[in-house]
Amino acid sequence: MTEATEQFPYGVGYMDGAYCAKQDMQLPVADLGFLLSDTTYDALHVINGSFFRMEDHLNRWEQSITKRRFNTLSYDRDETREILMECVRRSGLRESMVYLLATRGEALDGLKDLRQCQNRFLAWAVPYYAVIPDDKMEDGIDICVSSVLRTPPDAIDPTVKNFARIDFSDALLEAYDKGYDHAVLLDRDGNVTEGRGWNIFALHGGRLVSPDDGVLEGITRRTVVELAQQTNIKAEFGKLKADELRSADEVFMTSTAGGIMPIRKIDDQVIGNGTKGPVTQRLTDMYWALHEDPDYNTPVDY
Repeated sequence: MTEATEQFPYGVGYMDGAYCAKQDMQLPVADLGFLLSDTTYDALHVINGSFFRMEDHLNRWEQSITKRRFNTLSYDRDETREILMECVRRSGLRESMVYLLATRGEALDGLKDLRQCQNRFLAWAVPYYAVIPDDKMEDGIDICVSSVLRTPPDAIDPTVKNFARIDFSDALLEAYDKGYDHAVLLDRDGNVTEGRGWNIFALHGGRLVSPDDGVLEGITRRTVVELAQQTNIKAEFGKLKADELRSADEVFMTSTAGGIMPIRKIDDQVIGNGTKGPVTQRLTDMYWALHEDPDYNTPVDY
């Protein structure tokens, strides 16, 4: 543990033009990011002291800012990149999850006129974590197909990373009641979408499919498709029904927080032989090998 990590065990944040301990960050209750969930954010990771696919994340961030019409943010890409770097630098973390968040800003009166708000920018770096426990990384995690429908993309655009997640919360509460830790949601046509914070892939023979609609276009999801092109596996975005998910040879979830993570069971159906499959293992090895490739990594100058 470095002196920096001892000083900031919970990470380092940035808001209102200043750096601080992550736990000291506070958002005014009148901010419409809190009252209306009018926000967008992105999440990157740092492994071995380098950001992975940083520019791809910043591309998505800028697209989200434009779609949400956060027009009063004053940080350009170079300034944003430097703030993220400085959060990690000050934290001393070599492995980190790094967030950047924009909120609509504080309402000046009861009218909550969006045009009158000064948009707010926050960022923070915390110790790295995955969406599933370390002891589930080998054999995989058990999930359920939820009866809660995913909010349709024509209501809330899922390609803009956001915290409007009551559908995911309700699905997780249902999963907990059934003894599962995670749930995947369907759309109104019965197509698989995603879970909270992760995309999903199903392998049938030599064909790997991830849902093409109603989902966040994840950076790890994109990486898996790119890696599969280097193998004899045909990877694509398409439609996927719940029964196709349950009958797959292999199933895994993908996220910046954890990479490629196997799924052992869906509802009462064991997937494959109940452990990480060979394609999942091969893609996982290839994925982490990319973290040594300078074309994909941006080092932090500590």
